Amino acid sequence: MSGSSATHHKTPLLQGLRPGTVMRIRGVVPEQAGRFHVNLLCSEEQGADAALHFNPRLDTSEVVFNTKQQGKWGREERGSGIPFQRGQPFEVLLITTDEGFKAVVGDEEYLHFNHRMPPASVRLVEVGGDVQLHSVNVF
Repeated sequence: MSGSSATHHKTPLLQGLRPGTVMRIRGVVPEQAGRFHVNLLCSEEQGADAALHFNPRLDTSEVVFNTKQQGKWGREERGSGIPFQRGQPFEVLLITTDEGFKAVVGDEEYLHFNHRMPPASVRLVEVGGDVQLHSVNVF
């Protein structure tokens, strides 16, 4: 697979995230997709802390959720099954709640990932990997 198909998109979040903030990510999973990710990062710096790492892995048929603090990954959490299919469009909603991030894929709530760091510290939504990104909206 050529590396040229990899997406790398960043959307700044100058105000951070508050309960009620919704991020909507729309795109298509390419036919040869391995993995892609959505990271909610706390700064623009290389190796920044991530309040949420949302990582659909089509190569292993799982979706991994995690955080990264001070350069170290936390304990991985996995959703059940994989709601993404190669060659198919998708819509993911990441909804900030008081308790955590609710991931909704299509019409189904997929996983509620409890906050491990304050959502107000998030400054950037980063989408990358094997994905054809159509839009990232924050409202």
